[in-house]
Amino acid sequence: MEGFALETLSHVVATAGLNEKLALIKPAALKLGDTIAIISPAAPSDASDFEKGLALLKAAGYSVKLMPSAQKRHGFLAARDEERLADFHAAFADKEVKAILCARGGYGCMRLLADMDFELIAKNPKIFIGFSDITSLLNPFYQRLGLVGFYGPMLTSNLIHDEPDSQRELFSMVSGTLEFPYAVPNHDPYYVIQAGTAEGPLIGGNLSLLTSLCGTPYQPNAKGHILFIEDWKEKRYSLDRQFQQLKLAGFFEGVKGLILADFSEIEDDEFQTLPEFLKQVVLDLKLDVPAGYGFSVGHGEQTGTLPFGISARFDAYSGQLTLLESPVVKN
Repeated sequence: MEGFALETLSHVVATAGLNEKLALIKPAALKLGDTIAIISPAAPSDASDFEKGLALLKAAGYSVKLMPSAQKRHGFLAARDEERLADFHAAFADKEVKAILCARGGYGCMRLLADMDFELIAKNPKIFIGFSDITSLLNPFYQRLGLVGFYGPMLTSNLIHDEPDSQRELFSMVSGTLEFPYAVPNHDPYYVIQAGTAEGPLIGGNLSLLTSLCGTPYQPNAKGHILFIEDWKEKRYSLDRQFQQLKLAGFFEGVKGLILADFSEIEDDEFQTLPEFLKQVVLDLKLDVPAGYGFSVGHGEQTGTLPFGISARFDAYSGQLTLLESPVVKN
């Protein structure tokens, strides 16, 4: 295999419910002029947003390959399952493609998992970027294959927003020009929930999707990891219910640290602020780990990028999350 590197992991990851040690696969760094494939594995996007996103990538110095079904629409999905899956497989198999960027989230990625060719992905590892519903893909890629994926801005949701810092962070991270150790920017203000320092690989994603994966062969194993979670447009009782479901499913067992990232457009409550509510939710979980709220990752105005499986250090008291190694390999 070419275009990636194997690095021995000291932590344990899960494959179809079995724990085994996997080698971490870091994709090759993206160079100017390289081709980025655009897929829509979940919901459809507006045509005008597509044009803005494509123009942004070209202006940044990259070639773009629009997969055949990327701009289709089939009800609440971007295209039929077999069409979206075909685009996905074709993008990974294409030797010209060096990175795959999801157009947006929404819903639909879970529908692809049962027929996904994981062997194809393992043989053709690439930079893979997305967030929200893409949680359903990033976690299995990492835990079944060891592939580093990027929880970051997508073509028509966030990347085209006026977020120069988010764009700069994403492009510098996947191109290998970001200097490590790298301190991930946090919110101002940041809220400490439980003080302490944790070190371990990163894993996480959108709360709703992590909950939806529970009880399936794709339920993530967060043991030994620093876990990050974000969500948006949820009622407070729903957030609490999902955290409790994850607890009952054993999801938090062995977690080294807990980071609450963006919780955007959450239901208001005149009696309790959102930080107060989230702190109480975490304390009720009775996790004896460093925990804090306030990182710009997810559905907020600024969308940072977090790489799966990369070693990190989290100081919950100061709100300092530091990536300790590059997620890509420079040729």
